[in-house]
Amino acid sequence: MVPASLKINWEQEVRKWASGLGVRRVLGDSDDRLATYMLPIPVLVVSYEQLRDDAPSIGSDINFDIVILDEAQRIKNSNSLVAMACKLVSRSRSWAPTGTPVENSAEDLEALFSFIKPGLIHSHMPRSLIHDRIRPYFLRRLKRDVLAEMPPILIQDITLELEAEQREAYSELWDQRAMLLQENGRPVSEVHLLALITRLKQLCNFEPQSQLSVKMNMLDDVLESLDANCEKCLIFSQYVKTLDFISSRVNMPHAIYHGGLSEVERSELLQRFERNNGSFCLLVSLKAGGVGLNLNAASTVILFDRWWNPAVENQAIQRAHRFGRSRPLQVIRFIVRDTIEERISEVLNDKSALFEDYVEGAESWSPNVFDRSEMRRLLQLGTSDVD
Repeated sequence: MVPASLKINWEQEVRKWASGLGVRRVLGDSDDRLATYMLPIPVLVVSYEQLRDDAPSIGSDINFDIVILDEAQRIKNSNSLVAMACKLVSRSRSWAPTGTPVENSAEDLEALFSFIKPGLIHSHMPRSLIHDRIRPYFLRRLKRDVLAEMPPILIQDITLELEAEQREAYSELWDQRAMLLQENGRPVSEVHLLALITRLKQLCNFEPQSQLSVKMNMLDDVLESLDANCEKCLIFSQYVKTLDFISSRVNMPHAIYHGGLSEVERSELLQRFERNNGSFCLLVSLKAGGVGLNLNAASTVILFDRWWNPAVENQAIQRAHRFGRSRPLQVIRFIVRDTIEERISEVLNDKSALFEDYVEGAESWSPNVFDRSEMRRLLQLGTSDVD
């Protein structure tokens, strides 16, 4: 099982590295897919969404020698239909490769092992016991162990100041937050808090009325240099509207990679990026392009805005820092001073350990999720402002 965006990539990689194995993507309507499962083909590549629909029909009828969940964090919610479908499939062996076995809490790890070896661990166990129990079933591959000569990642944070009109729009929304949070005389939920934080973040990217963007001004300077040297780059954003805005302003040859593209369109676009001899800029939705892709041709990765979880950001960066790379990777992160972004950056720095304490050691641990208290911290609110 793989994310839908990676089906073609997986098929190509199997043909490349195991040419003696027959491989086929599962395609078509439900009847076509069920017929494909019955064929004597060694490797079938199916998306999580397809399996979610097909598992009730194939779960007990076919026993697979091995079931592999690529980007296995997709089943971290053990109550989701996708997670339950994966566990329904009859199999002799289970593999769950992922770069982020723990994103938010120990329950993520418990969900993975409920597929790999049910009952082995529970999130309420002491951390030391969890660490000891998973050790025999956990293989961690570090780039520094496999390829000592892997070129470094050079991270540069660029701090920017909002210009007058963009600052005015941001300040107006910021000053309204107390009124927004007390709408109807009652404190509001985390959902409303997140919506407010999102609006503030988007204003840091660009102001929709005036189309002003201090980030875009800086991006123009960066891309001018890359274009002159025929370099390629990846620009990540959480928001498709931001990618559309960048696309309307950038002069460098470019394209947008997002979840709305078909499998064929995604494959053609990625091949164009890798094979184009001149400068090229790929604008990538962090949700659609943050996992599984191999984009070694990029010299630079730009995080136009910060994601909530540093593990997800790191996965995005790793799209261009793959085996076979021969030169350092430049990573540029835009952060707007005296805004919600600066406080998000501070919180992310506090969470920089990621899953190390569960995977490498079990002495301490802090979750990587923006909880209610952290939302208050971002918005500089007191405890009484949130229900």
